[in-house]
Amino acid sequence: MTKTVSIVIPTFNRAAMLPKAIESALAQTHACEVIVVDHGSTDHTPKVVEEYGDKVTYVRRERDFGPHFCWLEGVLHANGDFIHLQYDDDWIADTFIEKCLDVMGEDVGFAFSGAEVIDDTSGQRMMTQFLEWLPDTGIFENHRAEDKIVGSLISPGAALFRKQVLIDALYQGGLPLQSKEYHGVGPDIFASLLSLLRFPKVGFVKEPLASFRAHDGSITIDAFKDAQKKNDIAAAYNEVRAYYVELKAMQMVRAAQEAQQ
Repeated sequence: MTKTVSIVIPTFNRAAMLPKAIESALAQTHACEVIVVDHGSTDHTPKVVEEYGDKVTYVRRERDFGPHFCWLEGVLHANGDFIHLQYDDDWIADTFIEKCLDVMGEDVGFAFSGAEVIDDTSGQRMMTQFLEWLPDTGIFENHRAEDKIVGSLISPGAALFRKQVLIDALYQGGLPLQSKEYHGVGPDIFASLLSLLRFPKVGFVKEPLASFRAHDGSITIDAFKDAQKKNDIAAAYNEVRAYYVELKAMQMVRAAQEAQQ
């Protein structure tokens, strides 16, 4: 059975960077549906997307309701069984989808690849990410990478998710007991954590197939230049991690109760 994939590219006022994200999606060796979701851009983003014609599905709202709703609307428009969220300032290698699908078994919640961070000014690689988390390309029991996945963050830009998991992870508003939040923090880490709760295995490609652009307009880069913002973003991520631990404990209690019945 053919595995269908949609690449969703949320965007906001990044007309100059957007073409590279779109072109990397269109260049995939595995056929993909490409959806660009634009909530409230005031630059020439519509003109940029128009140049790709029917190769790209364009979803636009004049009003910006925030990043999570933009992501969710793109996923809801998607026809694929699997979804890659492609940030508008980043890009992926042309074999990213194909190689992630190769490690997306029936019992795999999500697949991810290694990544690289590219300096936007020099074009030089600054660092790589995730490559040492697992020993090789393949499918692994969750516990082999759980500490890394929970303790750090796998960007959706380096991952391929099941559509339903991603929909359920893209909650709107705060978590039930949340007291700390930061712009965009939450679903980006919860998608992988929810996958761990629902499926026993994870897929990994030990190659830097996702490229993240380091530039001043990046929310993450901006946050880590300011001590208070850095603390705020860390606190928000810790809220999601605590929620995962609570859900896992609940899952274990339920399993024990079912075993006694």
